[in-house]
Amino acid sequence: MKKKFLVFIALVFVGFLPAVHAQTDRTEQVIYNTENINSPGHPCLYQSDYFEMESRCNANAEKIGVEKISASQSVVALNWPLRAANGFDVCDFYYVAAYVDQNPASSVFQDFNCGQNTYDGHRGTDIAIGPFPFYMMEHSQVEVIAAADGIIVDKHDGESDRNCVGSGSGLTANTIVLQHTDGSRTIYAHMKTNSVTTKNIGDAVSSGEYLGVVGSSGSSGGPHLHFEVWSGSSMSTLVDPFSGSCNLLNANSWWATQKPYTETEVIKASVHTTDISFPPCPTTEIPNESDTFSIPFQGVGLAPGYAKFYIFIRNSVSGGNVDLKILNPNGSTFNSWSVTLSITSRLSYAGFSKLLPVTPGLYTFQATYNGITCSHEFRIVSANSIDETEDEWQFLSVTPNPVLSFSMLESIKPVSDAQLSVYNSYGQLVKREYHLQGQQFVFYPAELSAGIYYFTLVDKGNIVGRKKVMVMKNAN
Repeated sequence: MKKKFLVFIALVFVGFLPAVHAQTDRTEQVIYNTENINSPGHPCLYQSDYFEMESRCNANAEKIGVEKISASQSVVALNWPLRAANGFDVCDFYYVAAYVDQNPASSVFQDFNCGQNTYDGHRGTDIAIGPFPFYMMEHSQVEVIAAADGIIVDKHDGESDRNCVGSGSGLTANTIVLQHTDGSRTIYAHMKTNSVTTKNIGDAVSSGEYLGVVGSSGSSGGPHLHFEVWSGSSMSTLVDPFSGSCNLLNANSWWATQKPYTETEVIKASVHTTDISFPPCPTTEIPNESDTFSIPFQGVGLAPGYAKFYIFIRNSVSGGNVDLKILNPNGSTFNSWSVTLSITSRLSYAGFSKLLPVTPGLYTFQATYNGITCSHEFRIVSANSIDETEDEWQFLSVTPNPVLSFSMLESIKPVSDAQLSVYNSYGQLVKREYHLQGQQFVFYPAELSAGIYYFTLVDKGNIVGRKKVMVMKNAN
């Protein structure tokens, strides 16, 4: 049976107040249908893909003189092939949607741990990103990196990256194949269009080096990395890098450090101006997330002064308890509550409508589950009186201010990979620019209406500066 990516299949409301149309204290739990991103009828790679890939790799390896080292040499130790891009600050960003299928029989399947987190005939490890996969892909927030030192023996880019697996798709993925010092190969598939490394076939890469961005190219049901390992130069040498009692392909783990079969934790805690929106694949999700809220605040569909607090949970277990807190700037508790999960899922979320603090300052939203705490900071500001004597307001200048056609932004120190977030007076994120470098940046407000905005410049997760800016428009 074909299973779709990111389809909601359960919705539970707790503490709903029917007499009030706007949301006050309300809790919701939603499960993503993340059984598999692909399926037996629509695998990540088709048999024909493997034949062609194997042929190209062997021809390229011979051409560039890549030699296999003696089989007596120990196998390479693989590192996790994903990382968060600079400036992408979350607790975590992935879940495993499917492992290698260890059962060779047709119509039955089993993973290395004797579970069923795979699908019939699957040859790799599918590592999906979340909770906003297409948004994360668009903004290049999760990078594919080399799992070990190697030589590029195959490379392909330029294919569409917004695919949702359809009948007999047969689509080609943006892919890299590396050959390692022991003769083994690793395959990295489904990457974002035009994100694949500029290095060429025959070039060396180091463990942890950038290869591309997670995408949904080829036969793919949503942004994820298909990671596959061969011990040799043919697809018949398939390896499952995870060791377990039901791994029939190899006895030992190929990972430098093998991750647990389930990683139960909150991977993201965040604050939003209103409900999040998950349109059908491949339309980009609308997070409605904000780090700054201007008081008085009014969110769409919310009671005055309320915001949405969301947690996103990997490998949730029904009956598990999550403790949540909003912490004051001094670390004391502004509000606290808990939720008992009603869902067992690879990825799920719970949302809470909660009253915001009104005293300006830097607050923390904190979620603790399975002994692991995930937290996120957000700022409360006053729409009428912002104290720009605070240090961080002095670290970013905007000239001219008010802004008419454009302004020059200047930070007190250089940045290497910064993002500029622009919030309106309601605390809603209205514009974001990525990958800023240097100290000066030109800002064009063409798509913004006249009004007061708050600029926040963040470099590698650290706030560089903030500024209150007035945008004006020509009368004509």
